[in-house]
Amino acid sequence: MSAVQRRNRWMMFFFILPMLVVFLAIVIIPSLQSIQLSFTDYDGISPTYNYVGVDNYHEIITSGRFWNAVKNTLILGIGSAFIINVISLVMALLLDRIHHFSGFFRTIVYLPSLVSAFIASTIWKYMLNYNFGAVNSILKKAGLEGWVHDWLGDSHIVVWVLLFLICFTLGGNTTLIYLSNLQSVPQELVEAAEVDGASGWQVFRHVTWPMLAGSVTVNFTLSLIGGWVIFDQIQVLTGGGPGFVSETMAFFIYRLGFGEYRAGFGSAAAVLLFIIVMITTVITNKYMRGREIQA
Repeated sequence: MSAVQRRNRWMMFFFILPMLVVFLAIVIIPSLQSIQLSFTDYDGISPTYNYVGVDNYHEIITSGRFWNAVKNTLILGIGSAFIINVISLVMALLLDRIHHFSGFFRTIVYLPSLVSAFIASTIWKYMLNYNFGAVNSILKKAGLEGWVHDWLGDSHIVVWVLLFLICFTLGGNTTLIYLSNLQSVPQELVEAAEVDGASGWQVFRHVTWPMLAGSVTVNFTLSLIGGWVIFDQIQVLTGGGPGFVSETMAFFIYRLGFGEYRAGFGSAAAVLLFIIVMITTVITNKYMRGREIQA
């Protein structure tokens, strides 16, 4: 390696050094400290704590509340990832066929993504209020009193209501990624398939869909990771209630660490969540990458 190359490498290293220091300070070091605290009875306030070994992990995996949070996380995470990707792909296909006022329609589709989850959830909280919410008021005026529900207070449906709201407010970025990928599909292939007598479905199945393999991998992985750490909607809409029914893993960790002052116990739950996210992400990526090769 020449002196010029060595100098250039050192220059690149010095350019990234400030960001590397910040990343170590606010991500890596706290993460390692969280692993340490997961083996203690730290309450988040006292300067002293005792090491309790794997007691926190044992208590977590034998807790019904923890497994309920895991179930909700799986429903909201996998469910929202699948539904958002299907809806976004359909919307992208429709937008790709619109030639007049295309910019206007794309803006309309993307707008919900510009609203923070906190604001969107606050709006929905008022709309779904049992006493004066717009949803129940409309149902009553339409003569559908039997459909009136305490949407956020009924333990049997609250998780499914949350799933709907999450899918409704997300998906703008996913749609744009699909749309940009659709516009890069060679039109010569599509036209050749149509000339050979292929139907619209056959063109999509054998030409368009394989070309979307990369964007499907990216979108599904990002949606899945986002689904695992859903927090804002739970905090605003239900607070984990009624009881602990609608808690997710992220909200479970927050409530343990900051609401019940069991930071050590919450750190153990955070470590388990990290392991779950890593495993599912690796498996999903491996499957999706394999599908890209086959496509």
